[in-house]
Amino acid sequence: MRKSLQDISRYALYGEGNQPIAPEFLHIETISARSSQHEWTISPHAHPGIFQLLLLEEGHGEMVDDSGSRLLEPVSLVAVPSGAVHAFRFAEDAQGWVLSVADALLHDGRLSGFATIAGLFAPAAGGAMLCRLEGGSATAHRLGWLLADLAQAAAGGAAGALPATMVAELAMVLTLAGEGLSGGSQPNPRGGHDALVARFRRLVDAHYREGWNITAYTAALATTPPTLTRACRHVLGKAPGDVVQDRLLLEAMRLLTYTTSSVGQIAERLGFADPAYFARFFKTRSGSTASAFRRQRAWLA
Repeated sequence: MRKSLQDISRYALYGEGNQPIAPEFLHIETISARSSQHEWTISPHAHPGIFQLLLLEEGHGEMVDDSGSRLLEPVSLVAVPSGAVHAFRFAEDAQGWVLSVADALLHDGRLSGFATIAGLFAPAAGGAMLCRLEGGSATAHRLGWLLADLAQAAAGGAAGALPATMVAELAMVLTLAGEGLSGGSQPNPRGGHDALVARFRRLVDAHYREGWNITAYTAALATTPPTLTRACRHVLGKAPGDVVQDRLLLEAMRLLTYTTSSVGQIAERLGFADPAYFARFFKTRSGSTASAFRRQRAWLA
């Protein structure tokens, strides 16, 4: 019997399906509330349309994402942009908070004054971000207090528009988290190039498996290939074609890391008619064969 192709799980909240996300979705819980139900292991998954912030205040853990495995020690702050694949293993003494927010809420008009901070958390920013906060620092204390207070305010709350007090508290959490993750520096305001590249990368995420050429992308963006090329080179230092190829490579790496699908199945999933061509593509762009990469990174090992 032919082995079925596996895929990476996608959830609204871990283990709860992938239902549509309300524009003002906000959920907060302790680390132990969900991880203790899954033997303290949160398997590889992504949250389309949801940004997450995790604060580990006590205990230890491990985070795995596209960059590999990273140790979590007190006090660790982790930001996971919408769609980023990630996994956690926690020690049973792990304590802290997990805040989940609709990506659309980050761009809500009521948070417009914090747009440069929220820009750190956009999907185009890449994978998960991690920083260590000094245990007794004012930032760590204030973040812990704010998240605990936000959890109390959210408890039993009805779906719908968030109260102004919760939006204000969320703004403070995002601001503190953004300052910690950026080392206290303010990100540059987004210009025209940044906005175009962000829209391009969202389209690439949606269509990279379909073999779109750059003309198809520029038509969907209502721009021209030279304009898109200038923007990509200015913001990313690479051509649009390389952005598409990098996205294909990233998905191949994720499937090799987080699933047991065969290399041939992964090649087919990503639109490669010839597995040998996929093998050459992977080695050329990653410097490693697909099988060697899987031996080094496989989560299921």
